[in-house]
Amino acid sequence: MHLLWFRRDLRLTDNEIVTSSSGNDARVLPFFIIDPWFYTWADVGNKRVRFLFESLENLDSNLKKLGSRLYLFEGNSTDIVQELTREI
Repeated sequence: MHLLWFRRDLRLTDNEIVTSSSGNDARVLPFFIIDPWFYTWADVGNKRVRFLFESLENLDSNLKKLGSRLYLFEGNSTDIVQELTREI
């Protein structure tokens, strides 16, 4: 199984990591991590948070059209990726 971690680029088309992870018919776990440090940035306000969540909803909708879905995790990115890696 391939882990497909969406971080900044939330597009399915013209996205190199999407292309490389979906090759050879491997199962793919698309996910996004809401890390608490995101909210500590000086330029993160309500509009930016709303835009992020609207973008995540759009990505999830597009993945569902392809028979998949977006998995959301909240917490420390390093810890979550290590746990996902152990599980697969």
